[in-house]
Amino acid sequence: MASIRLTATAVEKLNPPATGRKDVYDAEVPGLVLRLSSSGVKSWSFTYRVEGKPRRLTLGAFPGVSLKLARDRAREARAAVQRGEDPVEDKKTEEREKQLNGFAACARDYVEKYAKRRQRTWAETERVMEKLAIPAWGDKPVKEIRRRDVVELLDRVAVKTPHQANRLRAYLSRFFKWLIEREVLEVSPVMGVAPRIKPYARSRILSDAELVALWKATERLGGTFGACVRYLMTTGVRRDEASCLRWDELDGPWAAMPASRMKGGRDFRAPLSSTALAIVEGMPRFEKCPYVFTTNGRSPISGWSKTKEKLDKYMSEELGEPVADWRLHDLRRTLASGLAGLGVRSEIIKRVLGHAANSNDVTAVHYNWHSYDAEAMAAVQAWADHIAKLLNPKAADDEASSAEEPAELAAA
Repeated sequence: MASIRLTATAVEKLNPPATGRKDVYDAEVPGLVLRLSSSGVKSWSFTYRVEGKPRRLTLGAFPGVSLKLARDRAREARAAVQRGEDPVEDKKTEEREKQLNGFAACARDYVEKYAKRRQRTWAETERVMEKLAIPAWGDKPVKEIRRRDVVELLDRVAVKTPHQANRLRAYLSRFFKWLIEREVLEVSPVMGVAPRIKPYARSRILSDAELVALWKATERLGGTFGACVRYLMTTGVRRDEASCLRWDELDGPWAAMPASRMKGGRDFRAPLSSTALAIVEGMPRFEKCPYVFTTNGRSPISGWSKTKEKLDKYMSEELGEPVADWRLHDLRRTLASGLAGLGVRSEIIKRVLGHAANSNDVTAVHYNWHSYDAEAMAAVQAWADHIAKLLNPKAADDEASSAEEPAELAAA
């Protein structure tokens, strides 16, 4: 077919056909074609033959792909053909590789086939992958991801959120091990990559003054979030266990939560003090909404970061000074430590928290099958009473004085 020596200006000025499409061949690079469509689209391709059969390799659309770039790509394709390769098949193979073994596809496959079935916190795994890892690596074949790539990604994340970087490392480690099990990879690129910061066990507990300030802060906050935080303070359950509490899980003074919602993977009955029960019973019920703590009548509450900021502000105002760093999970440790201070035995505290017995404790694991339900209920009631006394010490003193009066009268 006739060809012309294309220039950037000529390509710009070429008019599309009234109907159908028209191919313009470049005289400088044999096989390079500019296809003009009646819709106005101009696209580049490279034509060649393999075993006598015509082939067309798409190079991109103009003006995104300029004349110069189109010629460079056409020359590369022509050189591949001369080496006995088939650029079209190579491209198809590359696309199949991206679909099957590209990072994004594999990561989403991992969430569906592994995380959702085996991880209680699969939603967090999915969120971190979608927010941090997939934007960084996209469709890059997992076989091409090296240890250096992992280190660079973790370092970028650690600049602002080092703990998030540690969690990302843990998620990636499990993900690449999953690929090894499926013989997609032979070695994990996370192997030999250290956490960005050294993990440490938290020891923060809230003082009595901080508990009072927090309770008052929740009253100022009001609404569903305020009630949920007070529920956390009086029960010691985890944040997500409270957030996703369902009406059908309530059984009198107990919250019977299924294994699927528990970190330990076991069914758990959380004892509710009279205070905690009053909090739950005071929540409005929405038709067709199963959740106790909801702001929209459809789903459990979420968006805790803004709530925490408000609580810190209100607590600081109540204390008259900035409140020291704390987390909602510290309320669980505060309750446990507080119960110990009230004389509650360790095995009862474990029952309140839903902790399993230590596997090395043969008696607890194999012989002692006492439920400690009554003791746990008494413990959380004692903790609720303790908080009430902190909030209203005068009433507590008056009550104590009233209890002493009969003995004094008898002595008189």
